Amino acid sequence: MPQADIELKESSLHYFYSEYFAYYTTLNSQWQQVFVERCLKFIEKKTIIGAEGFKPDNRVKAIIAACAVQLTIGLTSWDLDYFETIIVHPGDFDDKASGLKFRGETNLQGFIRLSWKGFLRGYKISDDNINLGLHEFAHALRINDVKSFYQDYFFDHFFSRWLAAAMEAFYNIRNNKQTLFRKYGGTNINEFISVCIEHYFESPLEIKKEYPYLYYCTAILLNQQTTNKITEVNVRKRLLNELNALQQGFTAKIIKSNALRTNSFPIVMVILVPFLLTAFVTGLFSGGSIFFEMLIAIIYLRFDYRYTKIHVHKQGFTISKGFFIFKNRSKYSFPTSNLVSLRMYNRGKEKQDWEVIFYNSNNDHFYEETILEYKPLDTVFVAEIYKNKIAYFTS
Repeated sequence: MPQADIELKESSLHYFYSEYFAYYTTLNSQWQQVFVERCLKFIEKKTIIGAEGFKPDNRVKAIIAACAVQLTIGLTSWDLDYFETIIVHPGDFDDKASGLKFRGETNLQGFIRLSWKGFLRGYKISDDNINLGLHEFAHALRINDVKSFYQDYFFDHFFSRWLAAAMEAFYNIRNNKQTLFRKYGGTNINEFISVCIEHYFESPLEIKKEYPYLYYCTAILLNQQTTNKITEVNVRKRLLNELNALQQGFTAKIIKSNALRTNSFPIVMVILVPFLLTAFVTGLFSGGSIFFEMLIAIIYLRFDYRYTKIHVHKQGFTISKGFFIFKNRSKYSFPTSNLVSLRMYNRGKEKQDWEVIFYNSNNDHFYEETILEYKPLDTVFVAEIYKNKIAYFTS
């Protein structure tokens, strides 16, 4: 880095990053402009201070901001607003609680601590898959997603799908199996997130070769992909299609609400007896009978409107709503890659509610559908959920 300080303005940062921040040079001119604008906003919003005699100048602030923006440039909510303060130490620093030396810390209280020496090393050595800045900002991105009101919408909703794709690699580390990720990633899933992101920016093709689902889910989650030193942003739609081609798919089946076991059926059964008695005594068109008839009709219409059926096929799903009167009131299809999660709520013997969350690429929104009291899924389908790296929960 140059010894003379720089001005925090667009023209200065464009020149500075083109000379001293390799990632910036992989972006086209449009995204270089976005990159610099976001860096300036990041510096303006954050309090970047020194510790142990270290005094961050504008060059230090510019490089720290560039690291954060490198990670988040593909996100809509990108500025890690939960974290207001970044403390920069000259080297490794003491942790008062443990008495150990640390190189970086992302604290749940809303601040980040960095070793400047360790931070620079992450960019000077670009092929060891270790980058302190990306590691700590990846922690911040995840914590910000959990803690902050201003979350990135896609990141928040797609993250469980990413976790499903990450479990194989994570448990390979935990079980001491041969894997491309360093052992520190097996400490816990939060550390694996950061280790994976470090690796993704330095050696993405290694991940693609050994863990292709994880590679695609990481690229989709961050909404960026670097190939042959060219970084593309806003790549989700294309990569979801590529991921779908990779998916193993499902055996054809239909998952649907069981009419006899929905909440509506027992209510109708309870009402039916007084209705029949009233109709027998006063006739079908008496006031009391009409009241019960309307009540039964309302309960049925509620069931009919909420009735959901999912057609599962080789490369995707089709959801249709409505039973008879409201049959096919809405119908939409989506590929396997857009299925985020399936959650099973156990409601007793042979009774389950299913919650399905998926992403609609056409309008860039996530949706949730519920199948009420469906019979338990067969073991083959559950195995296919795992093979396709779909998030699967039971409760």
